[in-house]
Formats: sequence, structure tokens, C-alpha cells
Amino acid sequence: MKELRCILFTDREVLVAVLDRKRRLKEELPLGQISGLRMDSGDEGVTCTLSYDQGRETVTVPENELQAALISHCMARKVPLPVDAEKNVHLIRGRATLMITMNFNKAARLVHVAAAEKRGLPN
Repeated sequence: MKELRCILFTDREVLVAVLDRKRRLKEELPLGQISGLRMDSGDEGVTCTLSYDQGRETVTVPENELQAALISHCMARKVPLPVDAEKNVHLIRGRATLMITMNFNKAARLVHVAAAEKRGLPN
């Protein structure tokens, strides 16, 4: 059995998440005003491109960095995320979506009857 949870982000939330991550990692950002945000899905996965000063400069964020930024954004806002779940970023109707898949058939998650009996617990 599996559970799938999707968290959709607005463009503003994506922008805040990406900028917060870049500032935390002390990565240099272009000077100027952000004039646009574009989300694309391709062979390399989902990418986010920030445009500065009407496109004079751009910063492209690959999928792994975007995923890390979105997860950090959720954690900062106390959104519960399972540690051992598979997490992927997808583009759904133009919006960044963090898809979280939990597999409930893993042995580590199952309580064995023998272990319960050993502790004197009812089945």
C-alpha cells in the first residue's frame, strides 16, 4: 500500500523558497530587481528560472536545488514531511508540486506479531 501526498506552491512561495535557500548557502545573487519567474519541465526535470531587470540576467535553479528549497520552505513553516518518503518535484498546470510517496509495505514499518507476543501485547 502507498500513500501519495501533493503540495502545490504558488510562484511567490517558490520564489521565497529559492531566495531563502540561496541566502542561507551564501550564494551570490545578481543585483537588481526580480522581474519574472518561469517553471519548465524537460529532460533534466523541473527547472526554475529567475529573471532580473526585465531579463538582463537570469538564474536557473535545477530540480535538485528546487526540491531542497521547497522542502526547507515546508520545514520552516512546520509542514510535516515524512523523512523516509520519496520526494519529487513535478510541474502540474504550471505550478511547482512536491509529490511525496510513502510506501507502507516496508518491513521497518510493520509490527511483527512475534515481537508483540514477546512483549506480552495483544495481537
